Amino acid sequence: MNLSDILFAADCDGTLLQDDKTVAPEDLAAIRDFRAAGGNFVMATGRSIPTGAYLFRQLDLDLPCVLYNGSMLYDSREEKILWMTEIPKAARFLVPAALDRFAGIVGSEILTPQGLQVVAMNDLVHAHLNGLKPVPHTRTTWEALGDAHWLKVMFAMPEERMPEFSAFLRSFPAEGVRFVRSERLFFEILPTDASKGSALKRLCDLKGLTLSRAVAMGDCDNDLEMLRAARVGVAVENAFPELKAAADLVTVSNGDHAVSAVLRELMQDPEGFLLRYGKK
Repeated sequence: MNLSDILFAADCDGTLLQDDKTVAPEDLAAIRDFRAAGGNFVMATGRSIPTGAYLFRQLDLDLPCVLYNGSMLYDSREEKILWMTEIPKAARFLVPAALDRFAGIVGSEILTPQGLQVVAMNDLVHAHLNGLKPVPHTRTTWEALGDAHWLKVMFAMPEERMPEFSAFLRSFPAEGVRFVRSERLFFEILPTDASKGSALKRLCDLKGLTLSRAVAMGDCDNDLEMLRAARVGVAVENAFPELKAAADLVTVSNGDHAVSAVLRELMQDPEGFLLRYGKK
């Protein structure tokens, strides 16, 4: 079995990771077996370099990672940034506008190459940073980060206020950015040229691979572009309904070892898998 031209891209939280933010032994073993057979495994996540560090060490990946929801390609072995983009300075007024309009409701984090910078704390951001696995971060202000390299901005909102918040941000004529729902309580501003789909294309060009031999798996709206770009787009059972509707295959939940389930089936019959589920 030779899988040298097969690319498998997996989101982290809610997909590869269990709910306690660990990689299950079943999934870790499947990834190792897939790579041992020549397969190419890439992690595609919204995480920053510091928050992904423990996963880089555990997985020991030989392919660059897609970080910050597609704003960066990062070689974790060499600890080297291969490509990154940024939110245009002309669009950064969206942050103070949102913090003013939803003061006391919204929390916000600005992500830079150095990591996660908290510019507005609320209960949701606090829970995100201090959950089962504490997240490295710095407290600062958006004004202090005015000249920094912004890879993305994340807002944390109660789910029932999300439609109102989304409509507010989308009402501004801001060029060079796009808006993405990244979890049920998180809404993000990303550079226009940043998505997991476009980052996977850059990775393929860099490594001589092709998206026509790629399988991508995720659970949320920020995974939609890479599921559409890959030959087979896979949604986990716990995914957003919109993502499951767009997927070529819906598999078991992250808690039932979705990555292992799909990799094992793919390894048994790679050509049959691509033909059975792939886009025609």
